[in-house]
Amino acid sequence: MMSNIKIALIAEDETDCAAIRKIVHRVIGAEAATKKWASKGCSTLRKKLTAQLKVLSSQGCNIFIVVHDLDRNPQNGSLNDEPALRSKLEVLSSEVKIHNKHICIPIEELEAWFWSDPDVLEYLGGEKGKAHVNPDRIKCPKEELMKLSIGKNRKPRYSTNMNVELAARLNLDLCSKRCSSFRDLVNFLRAL
Repeated sequence: MMSNIKIALIAEDETDCAAIRKIVHRVIGAEAATKKWASKGCSTLRKKLTAQLKVLSSQGCNIFIVVHDLDRNPQNGSLNDEPALRSKLEVLSSEVKIHNKHICIPIEELEAWFWSDPDVLEYLGGEKGKAHVNPDRIKCPKEELMKLSIGKNRKPRYSTNMNVELAARLNLDLCSKRCSSFRDLVNFLRAL
């Protein structure tokens, strides 16, 4: 592995950056240097992506991972168009001379990845949760994790602040089999 790599992590919020960083370290080693930029929302990510890529590149980053959720259309509840989103992100990032870039688009949100692993679900909700063969089909996976984690006190144990902890527990091979966005990310990292 290259010892001079510095990976830029670009995502919609801090918890996504932290979870992706944990996955990066699990796949290629904790010595991989990372810098992050959390946009605080998808529209800001798209609006500021080109500028942030330039900043991160000037700070020595030479590998870029852009994570953008594939949200649902608020009018009809259907998933937005993934090829259109990917194309838009490619155009925005093509304005910066970058050789090593990966655009990761979790279906709905990266919390769907956690639904692939029975051990993660048992950790959150005891015997209540069932792992999904197709986690990408779960509507509102983050909210479903909250429901799953409700205990006797009727309060959810899960919050997105747990994502880095769940990313540390996640079965990488199982999630790769069940979530194409995760598999593509892991394959990108392993190829570095």
